[in-house]
Order: sequence, then C-alpha cells, then structure tokens
Amino acid sequence: MKPGKRALVFSLIGLILLIAGSSIAVDWVIFLFGVETIYAGVAKPVASFICLILVLLIGKDAIDRRDAILLTIAFVCIVPVDILMSLVVFSPEMGVASPAFMTGGVLSIIAHLLLIVRHGRGFPYLRSEFRRERGKAGWWTFSWLPILLYGSLLLTLLALMQPMIRVGHVLIGLTYSFVVATSMWVAWETLRFELYPRPNAWMVGVAMTCWFITEIVGETYNVQLGLVSDLAFNFVWIFYGTTIVCLALSGYAWIPRRSSTSGTE
Repeated sequence: MKPGKRALVFSLIGLILLIAGSSIAVDWVIFLFGVETIYAGVAKPVASFICLILVLLIGKDAIDRRDAILLTIAFVCIVPVDILMSLVVFSPEMGVASPAFMTGGVLSIIAHLLLIVRHGRGFPYLRSEFRRERGKAGWWTFSWLPILLYGSLLLTLLALMQPMIRVGHVLIGLTYSFVVATSMWVAWETLRFELYPRPNAWMVGVAMTCWFITEIVGETYNVQLGLVSDLAFNFVWIFYGTTIVCLALSGYAWIPRRSSTSGTE
C-alpha cells in the first residue's frame, strides 16, 4: 500500500473511531440522564458509510478481486441496514414487526450470506482430504468448533424463546441467529485452515464473533425486557462498531498472500 493511501486509510479509521465512540457515549448519556438527541442515531450510519468508503478504497491492495467484490456488495447491503435500524430507534411505533425492521433483517441476512461465501474461500475444509493434510481429519478435531458455536447459540435462544414468542419475533430471530452463527463458524475456519493471511483471518474471526454477540445483545433489546433491554441497547454498537471496522480492514492485503492451494482466487 502506498504511503499516501495508508495515511488516508488510517485517517478514516480514526474518524470512524471518533464517531462511533462519541455515539456510544451519547447512548449512555441518554440512558443515564434521559437527554433527548438524535446524534447517535445519525452518527452510527455515518460510521457505517465511512467503512463502505474504506472498502471501496481497497482497489489494487485487495487480497484478490473476488474477495474485494464480495466484501463491497456485502457493505452495500450493510449500510442500508444500519440506516433502517436507526429509523426504528427514532420511531417507537416501528417495532420488530415493522416493514423497516423486516427489510433490514432481510438485507442483513443477504450480507451474511455474501460474507459466508467470501470467508468460505470455496469451503475446502469440507473435503476430508483437505482436512487430512492439515491434521484435522478426525471427527472431533474438526467438529468441536461448530458444536461449541451452535451449542452456545442454542442455549442463548432457549433463554430468550418466551420473550421472542411474546413480541412475535421467533421466525426472523431464529433465522437470523442461525445465519449469524454459521457466519461466525465459517469466519473462524479461515484462521484454522489458513485460508487468509493471518492478520486478515484474525480480523474476520473477531468481526464475525462481535457480530454474533451483537445479535445476542440486540435480540435482548428487541424482546423488550424493560431495564435489561434498555441496558443491552448501549452495548450493541460497542460490538457492532468493532465488527464493521474489522470487516472493512480485512479486505486489505496487509502482508503478501503466500502461494497455497487453500481457497479460491
């Protein structure tokens, strides 16, 4: 990456951190003191849009062209989602069953599916010979990670099931949670099977784990549990902000990609 471009990228990262940090602080001010302001609701989509700009700037510094295209399309879906979710916060009458919320949910699922394809890199680890080459051919050696992730999701959903039924959020909630859990699993396989350069694989894993936590915290907010939900709202962007920044930066080839049969170019 050329020095001028690197300086621009890090300047945009600094701007995102400033906007996200200030919006999180405002959320806490609203929660603690009841101050009325639309700042946080406007600032969060702006931070998402700047992340999209970061992705559009990748250009020749991408890991490969396919990776950059999938990441770009995913962010084209992500930004409208964040705008729609802010509208829901602005308008109390727009609940979890509103068209805006449902549209945001569908776009977010599309973004996840694109990211699953991106991070899967052709899903070579689903082939036994590929796993055997890396010493992970045994059933338990390969399966403990998805079992852990989906098991954690199941326990969380069981705890939230009754409130989800009460607010009519079961179908979209279960569907979205399953997609997010799958996205997190595929993300960590990029690190386990070295499908990305190591810095990128860590960014992808951290990003999708934070998105999974965002889903759990966000679901707690959506099911309207009073003070617990109000408190949960203030943690959403701590994790989600981390998600979109790490995702955007994961598209840059920070170190040269070594020649390998892993994944697809």
